[in-house]
Amino acid sequence: MNNGNISGGTRLYINITNACNTDCPFCCMYSGTDKGRYMEFETYKTILDSCAGELEVQLEGGEPLLHRELFRFAEYAAGLGRCRKLIILTNGLALPRFMNRLTEFSVSHHMPLELKISVNYWLMQTESRHLQNLRTLIQAAAETPTVQIRLNVRKRKHGDESMEAELERYGLLPYSNIYYLQSYGKLKGSPLYEGPVIVQNISNWGLYASDGTYFGQDLVARSEYEK
Repeated sequence: MNNGNISGGTRLYINITNACNTDCPFCCMYSGTDKGRYMEFETYKTILDSCAGELEVQLEGGEPLLHRELFRFAEYAAGLGRCRKLIILTNGLALPRFMNRLTEFSVSHHMPLELKISVNYWLMQTESRHLQNLRTLIQAAAETPTVQIRLNVRKRKHGDESMEAELERYGLLPYSNIYYLQSYGKLKGSPLYEGPVIVQNISNWGLYASDGTYFGQDLVARSEYEK
């Protein structure tokens, strides 16, 4: 396994599973309810141990909340003493069941926790209370200074013209980063959308697939590998 030997002030984007609890038709990672690969703890441990210096860890997938060892992963990152932040990229459907435990983890370890929650037309159709649930979660998180919630909103070019109004109706617009869908994963080759871009506030970062394979900063290559 190539661990990339990333060093110093690094963010690690780690797919810990390709399984998901929904089947978004535009998924950039080809994840879904028919997938079932879960990262082994020793693989995860090796990735973090191979990264020198301070780091941030983003757990993603698939749906990372499906991983039975999610909190073991989180505890290990916190125990390193050099992890500045834990980030979990989730569709949010299962988050109400985990929010209290995640908050307790963040407080007990003095670990900044950022929850990046997806919003798109498919999730809003799958869970009719999605925006209402997100409002409740954001209100709860406001009581914990170490927990932050941001909404990653992905729009279609056509059909989502009212999405900002819906977000504003639920008081979610200030927490939202709004983008269009991107042309990779299940939308690979789509003429409607541009290629993938990660908006960064950290210069050194790297991507890992759910079996631990390292892909540098090549989002498309990792996506195709997970297919």
